[in-house]
Amino acid sequence: MRTHFFNSLISVLLTIVIIPGLIPCIVSAADGQFADNGNSTNSTLTSNLILEKLSTDPDYPKPDSMVVINSLVKNTGNETSEPTNIIYLIGENEEKEEVPAIEAGSEKLISYTWTTPDTEETVTIKASLENVENSEKVITVKIVQESLPDLIVEDLYPESSTQPEAGKPLNFTLKIKNVGEATANNSTAKYSSNGTSGEISIPELSAGTSTSAEFSLTPGNEENMSVTAIADSGNTISESDEDNNEMSKTISIKRELPDLKIESISLSPEEPHPGENITFTATVKNNGSTAAEKSEIRYDIKGNNESYTGVTSIPALAAGETGTGIFFWTPGTEGQIEVKVTVDSGSIVSESDETNNEFTKTATVYKETVSSDDGGNESSGSSGSDSENESSESSGSDSGSKRSGSSSGGSGGASLSKEPVSNVEAKELATGNVQSGYHIKFNFLEDATCITYIEFDPIKTLKRTITTVEVLKNKSAFVSEVPPSKIYKYVNIWVGNYGAGVANYCENGAIEFKVEKPWIEENNINQSQIILQWYNESWEPLDTEKVTEDKNYVYFKSKTSGFSCFAITNYSVDGENVSIASEQAEEDALIKLDGEAKTSIHNESSEKDSETNDLMGKAKIFLAISLPLFLILIEYFVMKKKI
Repeated sequence: MRTHFFNSLISVLLTIVIIPGLIPCIVSAADGQFADNGNSTNSTLTSNLILEKLSTDPDYPKPDSMVVINSLVKNTGNETSEPTNIIYLIGENEEKEEVPAIEAGSEKLISYTWTTPDTEETVTIKASLENVENSEKVITVKIVQESLPDLIVEDLYPESSTQPEAGKPLNFTLKIKNVGEATANNSTAKYSSNGTSGEISIPELSAGTSTSAEFSLTPGNEENMSVTAIADSGNTISESDEDNNEMSKTISIKRELPDLKIESISLSPEEPHPGENITFTATVKNNGSTAAEKSEIRYDIKGNNESYTGVTSIPALAAGETGTGIFFWTPGTEGQIEVKVTVDSGSIVSESDETNNEFTKTATVYKETVSSDDGGNESSGSSGSDSENESSESSGSDSGSKRSGSSSGGSGGASLSKEPVSNVEAKELATGNVQSGYHIKFNFLEDATCITYIEFDPIKTLKRTITTVEVLKNKSAFVSEVPPSKIYKYVNIWVGNYGAGVANYCENGAIEFKVEKPWIEENNINQSQIILQWYNESWEPLDTEKVTEDKNYVYFKSKTSGFSCFAITNYSVDGENVSIASEQAEEDALIKLDGEAKTSIHNESSEKDSETNDLMGKAKIFLAISLPLFLILIEYFVMKKKI
């Protein structure tokens, strides 16, 4: 039984083997399965034929002559290619040339002989590999009766090996070669660069010879110079190839550039004190050979536990010209400061030297001196209960304030406000030197209030003066009535401690303030209706104009003849708008004022106050002396009458 089974199996296998067409499949499968233990890579082996080059010999054949068409075929694959054909389309005729098998990475030159037409003409030859995509090459062959010259620009280069400089003449060498088969007669070559051009005479050149010529160009103030040369620029030579006569070169040029340098930094005053506004002047010189456009100076000031940074502009400077940049800062403490200034901090100006743009200076803020001047200066020996109360109250008010970048930490020149602390929503201080004849501006840089700055022309010299801005929760305690308008903010502005902000101390006063855009929109108010009102015994609308706006605020500027209590409102004629102040807030403010000295709403001059106090003091002394004498006289006359 077993023998019969094996005999049947062998018969079946022999039948399968002899069936035509199955043997190659069985053998191939077996080879693929066992030749490399199942790790065959035959599926990744491919050939990839490309047509690298197509040319003719000669390049410019004569009519009815034999021409060899050369095709360079390369196998870029990783296995030997199968034989194929090159299909030539010469004019309208199609020809075929066999390409044998090519090993991986190898190439073969396939040549085909072609007989040119018997007339002068240009023939297009296309060649492609059969059944291979993207393998087509195309050339044109010019068939001429006679051999022609062919002039080309063989080379173009500057003589100097160093980098050329702008404004200095630069010599070039031009090489012209005849690569044709016939002599080229005399001709011209043209050179050009940035609108400047010229021509050079080229002598007769036999086939295969060359010549050199020189010319000169002066680079402009550009980073790169493009130079172009053209052989046979006049088209006087009949050439076998008219498309190879031009060459261009780009030359890097050392440009003429400005060079901005900080020469010095000066301070005014030269020996500043804490709280004293310092004017810094940075002197900048353009040491370069060409003009520098407008730029910026960045300044960094570092002192004792304080620092300040900002930018100021520098005008355009001609070569060799000097300019200045001015900036300001008020120190809060004494000690040494370091001022670092960097010109062209934004790298706007391309300079010949970018390493000399910084300058650092150290200076000293000297200990604060004591002065007895009025108008916000320090007092060396003030006495009396009023002075003590003012100092105490000022200290209490300042404890919750936010100081500006130019505010002072000293006690002298304080702007002492008697506004109840409970009514102050925000507060900011700024310090400056008030000098007669010099316009003064107090900037509030911390953005703690709606006031951005105030300015005026001082009539008297008060030296160091502190200005305080208070934004109030309700109307000021020194105001008896509310303005008949929609109220945005109540504001107090106190300049100095002794009347610096009143009319006989200043003139041409101005206040810039800002109003939130949402408030304007929510209250349906036109921007042109926003005004600043000053309380001077009654509310007075000030001349107000819009100056600018940004994403969040609209900025306005008002003229004023004094500084005290203000309200930012809309302009109202009929008075229908109501104030945001409440009667209860007014009562609370008045209670807090009980027992305090009431301050005049417009800060009456210190001279009048002083005179009044002196008169009252003298009157008290006179009464104190004369009253006992009067009583003694009365008693004397009474006693005498009794006697």
